[in-house]
Amino acid sequence: MANKNRSSPSSATPKLMEVSGFSLMNEDLLRNILSRLPAISFASAATVSKTWNAACCHILSRPKLSSAISLKPLPLVALQEVFDKVMSEPIRPHFAIASVGPGFEIKDVLQFMVEKVRSRTPIIVSSVKGILGRDALSHEFREVKWIDGNIDEVPVNTGIVLTVGFVPGLKVDVIPLLRQRKAPQGSMIDKFVQDIKSYTSSMSGCTSPQAIIMIGDGSVDQKPILEKLDYAMSMETIIVGDERGQFVYRSSDVSRNVGTNKKHSPDAVALVFARDRNKARGIGNIEFHFALSKGVSAIGPRLKAASVRVQDSYTVTWLTARREGQQEILDGQQMLEDIDNEMENNMDCVDLYIGVTRRRNCSVGSDKPKMMTTLALHGVEG
Repeated sequence: MANKNRSSPSSATPKLMEVSGFSLMNEDLLRNILSRLPAISFASAATVSKTWNAACCHILSRPKLSSAISLKPLPLVALQEVFDKVMSEPIRPHFAIASVGPGFEIKDVLQFMVEKVRSRTPIIVSSVKGILGRDALSHEFREVKWIDGNIDEVPVNTGIVLTVGFVPGLKVDVIPLLRQRKAPQGSMIDKFVQDIKSYTSSMSGCTSPQAIIMIGDGSVDQKPILEKLDYAMSMETIIVGDERGQFVYRSSDVSRNVGTNKKHSPDAVALVFARDRNKARGIGNIEFHFALSKGVSAIGPRLKAASVRVQDSYTVTWLTARREGQQEILDGQQMLEDIDNEMENNMDCVDLYIGVTRRRNCSVGSDKPKMMTTLALHGVEG
């Protein structure tokens, strides 16, 4: 009996190790299989059991962007092609952005996306002047630009880039600036900023989001909107976008959608990324970074405006100015000559802009006004 008792543990141990090893192998195999599924099948697999759901959550535990471009001449074919590509791997869409060429009806693209992705996924579709991305079929990087309806590089105008994002630890939604026809723009801008702050506060407990992607209506001056956002948001909030676009959108909050607000028209729309204060344990923090191109370089002396005269409905400004520390007043021609001399007579080879710095009081709603500094670039003509 003593020998039998001593031998029992040694005979049972290999079996225990064998079972444990088999379980681990099964888990690895399961993850390997699930990681190869397209997004829709992956979503279904996550509902099979707790084990499968845990495996799916392990696969999608880090941020993921899936993007593709198509230049197919038929809009529906191009749209289906990029959608199939971005959804060919596991992803849970937290947002979707489609940038399309002039050959697309943006409302049709939005309707297609609404039917294909989850009902609460925020979506923005915008018509743009150019696109850049990796081809859905060849996987090569492609770029195309459209200028006044003309096509550069490819003989089609139906290019599309679709980007779908998964951002664990963040809450994302579309918030529009809906302007009533007779309401002053200032009050609508204040409401837009307050809507962003309220949404962010409800999701994260603070009033400044991590990032904002904003698209503005090309027929509406976006500078006052950007100035208010710059004033109201913290320095850590990244704000990027397109101020001269055409767009349609779908928010997860039905009350924000234009279809339920027929008396309003959207002047701008913001895709807001806010921290999720109820994020699952183990989920890290996503940080946004941006880089500025060197397309605009400072040149010439710093000037102080002496007189400013605006004409032609604010599209043309006549300006005279003084150099810092000097009393002589320079007109536009003298300023251009100074710049041309500094550039060694190569001014005709570049586009010139005047950077105008302004300091003024700014406030949102009933907040106490505070002084802020803004910089705007104005193109030089003549």
